[in-house]
Amino acid sequence: MHRIRFTFSKFGKARWIGNLDLHRTWARILRRAGVPIAYSQGFNPQPKMQLASALPLGITSECEILDVWVLNEILVDILMKQLEVELPVGIKILEIEEVDLKQKSLQSRLRAAEYVIELKDHLDTALLQGMIDDLLGMETVIRKRRGKDYDMRPLIEFMNIIGGDNATGKIFVRLSAYPGATGRPSEVLDHMGIIAKNINRKGLLFVDNDD
Repeated sequence: MHRIRFTFSKFGKARWIGNLDLHRTWARILRRAGVPIAYSQGFNPQPKMQLASALPLGITSECEILDVWVLNEILVDILMKQLEVELPVGIKILEIEEVDLKQKSLQSRLRAAEYVIELKDHLDTALLQGMIDDLLGMETVIRKRRGKDYDMRPLIEFMNIIGGDNATGKIFVRLSAYPGATGRPSEVLDHMGIIAKNINRKGLLFVDNDD
């Protein structure tokens, strides 16, 4: 058995494909390309594949990662050509590589996600910086998710303005992505009273495989 890692972007209409549907989409793409996907055991076998992190609906990305377990060795260059003709609009493969079967799961190693937020309206730079400073200066930011209160403040690792002199339209934010402690850019914006034109995931940060 072999473990193949796909790094891909998700944009355009594909940003509205949910996590479960994305799994199904990838399974269909790989089957059509003739990739010998490995399946789980049991009454209802499922393709052995794992996304590093669920991408919130409506957010674009240029750093999504999917691990797929296959039965036979595959030449990466040939696989790339086979898959290119099967990809739906809005999904583009950036890199394919084989990784060690013993490597820990992507989800267990994920620690943070980075986003660039394009604002619907440009804001005065000093005003926006003040809003960011106020947020980062708070000890707690209590929010409600799924009917339960949680503290959003520890989930915000870093936040700053991108470019701009008198007015700016973009923010960079790094949010925690630990299991059970994942920050969402939409909730940060909602707390600040800001509306986004687009949110793009730029990077996923992992700890070393041995940690």
